Order: sequence, then C-alpha cells, then structure tokens
Amino acid sequence: MKRLVWLAVFALVVAAIPVGASTFVAMTRGELVAQSNAVVEGEVLKVNSFWTRSGSMIVTEAMVRVTDKIAGDAPGVVVVRTFGGEVGGFLVEAHGFPKFQVGERVVLFLQDQPNGTAEVTGYRLGQYRIVRDKAGVDIAVPTLEAGVNLLSADGASAARPKAVRLDELKNTIRADVERVGAARMAN
Repeated sequence: MKRLVWLAVFALVVAAIPVGASTFVAMTRGELVAQSNAVVEGEVLKVNSFWTRSGSMIVTEAMVRVTDKIAGDAPGVVVVRTFGGEVGGFLVEAHGFPKFQVGERVVLFLQDQPNGTAEVTGYRLGQYRIVRDKAGVDIAVPTLEAGVNLLSADGASAARPKAVRLDELKNTIRADVERVGAARMAN
C-alpha cells in the first residue's frame, strides 16, 4: 500500500513537470532502508543491456559481487535490473535511473523482484558510487544527476543527498535498521 501511495505521488509529480525533465520524490536514508530488502556494498562485474520480451523497452542488468551485506540478506552476487541502456545502436537514456559500469564499487539499497532480480530502491537515491580520496579514505558519492529534480511529498524542493565517508554511511544505515526494525529487512 505504501508503495502504491509513492507511485501515485510520483505520477502526479511527473504529470506536473515539463516534458524532458525528471523529477523524483525525495527519500530519507531511513525511508530507503525501510523499503529495502537489503543494503549492500559491492563491485560491478558485468553489465548487459537488452530488449524486453515484448520488444518495447530496453533494460540493463548489472551483476554485482556483494563484498559487504550492510543490512538485510543478499546472495554473494546480485543481478540488478534498471530501465535504459544501449542495444544495437538504440540508446534509451533513463534520467534518474541507476547506471552501472564494470569495475565500479557501489552501495545499493535493494528491493527483491519476482523475476529473481533486484531493483535499486528510490532509483538513483538508493545508489552510491565509492571513490577513494587523496588520503585513501573511501567516500560514498550519490549518483543522482544534476538535472534531476527532487521534491518532498508536499511538492517543495528537497535537499540532494551529499557525499559521505563510506564507514559513516554504513554506520548510519545500521542505525536506521535498528530504528525501523529488522522486520522490514526480513520480509
């Protein structure tokens, strides 16, 4: 039911924006945790784009080797599916949806899907790229593009997520899991 409400809010927001812009409802880290089956750190092993069976849409699947199960349970390798990609010279650019590159390290908030894949919770709000700074510290950098608009549930502009030390992000996620309860992660 909660997901249906978010989808309805999203549909209303999308209907109210000019064509060509991408707008998403902002989610707190606690909301991302509450709506995820797992939160993982991992490395992208393979990326494959293809047409859906109906031939109406291009999707991309990324194989991600899980290096740390931050919250919830996930297999050693997760297949994450998202909209967009390039197949045979056809490019579908899905602004605001996760993108993956082989070899990159990521933190992903994941929702299990009936087809055995997972999707990133909150689109790019649930995806961080891990980069190492000059001091050798791992930093989790949000992947939300600059051109994507974020709105709060009441329609006001929302703050964009900020880069944070990877260890701090993991600690706040684990604290959020304790607050929202492990029951959601187990379902």
